[in-house]
This record gives sequence, structure tokens and C-alpha cells, in this order.
Amino acid sequence: MQQDRHYQFVGVSAVTKNIQQKFSWLNPNLEVRSAGGGDYKSMFARMATKAGERLVIFGGEVFPVVEQIGDYGIQIDEDFVINGVSVHSGDYYEDTFFFNHSCEPNAGIKGQIFLVAMRDIAVDEEVTFDYAMCLHETKGAPPYRMECLCGRTNCRKVITDNDYKIKELQKKYDGYFSWYLQDKIDRLKKRNATRNGSKQS
Repeated sequence: MQQDRHYQFVGVSAVTKNIQQKFSWLNPNLEVRSAGGGDYKSMFARMATKAGERLVIFGGEVFPVVEQIGDYGIQIDEDFVINGVSVHSGDYYEDTFFFNHSCEPNAGIKGQIFLVAMRDIAVDEEVTFDYAMCLHETKGAPPYRMECLCGRTNCRKVITDNDYKIKELQKKYDGYFSWYLQDKIDRLKKRNATRNGSKQS
């Protein structure tokens, strides 16, 4: 006999017998663990991972940044975000969104929804990426501002949605920004180079 099923096509949540469908892929070398006490969670390597290895394919509900819930999402465009929190149920249903920020990360973004290892990652090492790799200010949405507690010597102390404009980060993360940001940065560099060339001539 066919089981009762409910499929929700507004967004991507699908529930079958009260089991939520996952829409992200997580490298089996990684796992979510408690960290820092309380309900704080983060992603860790349960096995050694090589540089360049794919860590995550992000998935979830896609909707405007202005409707984002909490901080469990990744911006994929100036106006859109993939969120790991269902806008309908409010449940955290994607483990892949428990990656924390670091000002000295070991992972970076490829394309819009892939996260890859920027270097070899050791067993039990926390896996992080710099939120500057995907954040961009959005018209109509409150500015993003987060106090950083990564503890690195190069810690920026405060993370914003304008950090992609920092030239040092553009150089450091070249090729590891979300596609829409990398494209914008490359166009700005080309425009500036053209202007400088015109001035010299």
C-alpha cells in the first residue's frame, strides 16, 4: 500500500514519513561535532583530507537574502541565498551549514555551491572558510556584521558583507570566492587596470 507522502515544492523541503530529505552532499571524511561548550557546533575532519578535495556541495532552500533566517546559509548571488534552515518548519536540516568562519581558513569556495580544501587538512582539525568568500551587501537587507573570535593573529575582529573589497583578501583568496563575487572582483580589477593604463598613456 502506498505510504502517505507530502512533497513541498515551494523551496526544496520534502518529507516522507516524517524523515526530511537532505539536499546537500558532505564528504564522508567530515563530521559535525560539539565545540566550545553548550550548543555550539562546528565541522571537523574525521580523516585526513588532501588539498583540492571537494568537501561539500551546498543545497537547501533558495530565497532572497532579505528573507534569510539566522546565520545558516550561504550567499550565492547579491540577492539570493541557499539556507540550511527551512523557512517553513524552522528546523536545521542540513549538516553542511555548520562550517564556521576563520580569518585563516583551510577551505574555500569553488563555483557557487562547492567548498574545497585549500590545503591538506589533518585529522580532528576544524574545517573553516572565510565568510568574505561569499558575503555581499544586499539592498533592503540589514548589513551583515559579526564579531570574530577565531583567535588567529590576522583576525579582522569584525566580519562584514564588504570584506570582499579588501585588496589583501582578494589576492589571498583569488579563485576561492563564490563565482558571482570572483566575477565582480575580476571586472573591477580589469576596469582599474584600464584606467591606470589610460592615465599612463
